[in-house]
Amino acid sequence: MTNSNKNRVLVFGASGQLGSRIMEILAREQIPAVAFLRKGSNYQPPESGQTIIHTGDLADADSVREACAGEVTHVIATASSIVPRPGDAFGAHDLLFYHNILDGCRAGGIKHLVYISAFPSPHDDQVPEFVIKREVEQLIIQSGIPYTIFRGAAFMDVYFAVMGSSLALEGVAHPTLLRGYWLTRLWSKMTSGILEKYGIALVPGNGKARQAFISIDDVARCMVRVLDLPATRNRVFELAGPEGRSWREVADIYAELLGRRVFKLPLPIWLLHLLEGLFRRASPAGANMMSILALLARYEYTPDMTPLCRELGVELTDIRTFIKRKKEC
Repeated sequence: MTNSNKNRVLVFGASGQLGSRIMEILAREQIPAVAFLRKGSNYQPPESGQTIIHTGDLADADSVREACAGEVTHVIATASSIVPRPGDAFGAHDLLFYHNILDGCRAGGIKHLVYISAFPSPHDDQVPEFVIKREVEQLIIQSGIPYTIFRGAAFMDVYFAVMGSSLALEGVAHPTLLRGYWLTRLWSKMTSGILEKYGIALVPGNGKARQAFISIDDVARCMVRVLDLPATRNRVFELAGPEGRSWREVADIYAELLGRRVFKLPLPIWLLHLLEGLFRRASPAGANMMSILALLARYEYTPDMTPLCRELGVELTDIRTFIKRKKEC
């Protein structure tokens, strides 16, 4: 994005794993930015003379409208209650959040809204998160505000950690899996590092379904990049990594780079669905995670990113490079 005092980017979800990475890129590129944070948030944006904090609540329309006013020209929205913080209800407020964000954008005359959604599949209705994401997409498309929507593939940083990799979380200050409901934190506590320590990789289903896993860094770079590309407005993009790899192939890459044997422990689809049903009341966020793993166990998502990379002028990170970089952290 062109560095100009006439442009300022407001980030909703700035304290999250993706949002905080976006804030780092904006600060590094000296792009004026506003981090929208809840009262009491312990998140500290990267030091930059171009970054300020706006304290508010997405459920409070007035505080959102105030954040969108003034010099703000662009909005990046990664905020969600899908992986909620303590006290939040799973997914209950997303539509309210985005009604308020869109109202604030209209009132503030925002030039461009960039939103991160989930990858498409024929089974969206079976994943609570995907149902909500599609509803938010429609709100944005029908709002009249210039938008860019990215439908992101499975994040390496999140799903390699779900496999049992502690390396995937190296250098991550605000990991998604350690937020909110007890089950995602418990899963992380029980499985973090079993891949590196014991050579055990948890693979959904039989581990053969191929995914174009993408790094959160690449997602953040693409979301910032489109701010300066008017041709990307009012478009929906699929956003994935540069290669399709099965869960078993990912485990083999870990084995190669770690220099040890890695045993692939299958998580049968029937077990994932059973856990989803058991967790539905006690931990809706955990049930959602199980439904996504069941989907990723049977549905392959490997879109060709060549045209998008050419249009945005970006190079995406492959799995081997991602893991190598994490080892160097």
